[in-house]
Amino acid sequence: MSKVTLNKDGSPRKSGSGRRKGANSFANISLADLEKFCGSASVIPVSRVWLENLGAVVSEASKTSVASSPKKVEEEQKISFTIHQ
Repeated sequence: MSKVTLNKDGSPRKSGSGRRKGANSFANISLADLEKFCGSASVIPVSRVWLENLGAVVSEASKTSVASSPKKVEEEQKISFTIHQ
């Protein structure tokens, strides 16, 4: 019999909620395969701790600005009307 876990409000947690034992959020992929998807100039988020464990020095990076393309503004047709009281 498994232990019944409770939610913050005291109700029993539904079966199957959460991550199963042995499940993993990460997948291994070669750098060559990743480059096919992203390209060599893409910025890829990685863990700062992982980089430091590899021996990299992490410094504050400047924010990259992304400009959106200007939207085409369609001219609206004006409707003339009169209000009678």
